[in-house]
Amino acid sequence: MKRVMLIGKTGCGKTTLAQRLLGEAVRYQKTQTVSLRGSCILDTPGEYLEQRGMYKALIVTAADADLILFLQDAADPECAFSPGMASLFPKPVVGVITKCDLCPNPQCLAAAARLLALAGADTVFSVGLGMQDELEALVRLLS
Repeated sequence: MKRVMLIGKTGCGKTTLAQRLLGEAVRYQKTQTVSLRGSCILDTPGEYLEQRGMYKALIVTAADADLILFLQDAADPECAFSPGMASLFPKPVVGVITKCDLCPNPQCLAAAARLLALAGADTVFSVGLGMQDELEALVRLLS
């Protein structure tokens, strides 16, 4: 599997996605620092995105990644990614809309996809409980 770095706001589902990609039992765990999950997933704290002073940590950590995933909670109308933010990273950036099963209406999925595209994501995936096909497609991309 490629070494993947997960970036997103606090509570957007980074650690849960990492657990699902690795086939681990899903359990809540607050990420306090950058952590290596398995041998291939760099899980970053949401605060690194939410506090611009921490962008340097994201950029430095990205040097160890093959692929960057920008995560956006489907039900969150606010986006922490700046327009064109993907250009900070000399790696491919893929968008992932999380918690799609909790999305109140289809318009929120389209809005999240637009936000991720505006941030510079090349491709956008949607994941959530019961969306095994989409998760498998994402796993194939990461292989």
